[in-house]
Amino acid sequence: MINVGRIVNSRNFAQLKGFKVYRTTGEWVRGRFVTTSETPIQFQGTITVANADDLQQVPEGDRVTGMMCFYSQQPIYITRSEGEHSAAGISDEIVWQGDRYRIISVNPWQDFGYYKAFGVRMAGD
Repeated sequence: MINVGRIVNSRNFAQLKGFKVYRTTGEWVRGRFVTTSETPIQFQGTITVANADDLQQVPEGDRVTGMMCFYSQQPIYITRSEGEHSAAGISDEIVWQGDRYRIISVNPWQDFGYYKAFGVRMAGD
């Protein structure tokens, strides 16, 4: 198998300074999520604008506020209950170039060495 993860972090493609992921953890209480912490995590990877093929993969692809694709070798999460590999939490949020993006979908390509996440710009929410 080809390890695409090496390309994701290549100096030719990856963001020089990386990007910051804000991971929120907590617990579900009576159908509502109660936050216990929000932790900033420095990630390395590549960021691209979502193209027409990408937009067909997610239901919110036509959202006016903008959409980006984030590629990383580190796991990126959407809203989840407590599981074997992660604590309960809401979708990760990524800050890039001064804008904050909420992750709405993740393609877990870990067998090929990377994760591809779709983020929607939160401005105007």
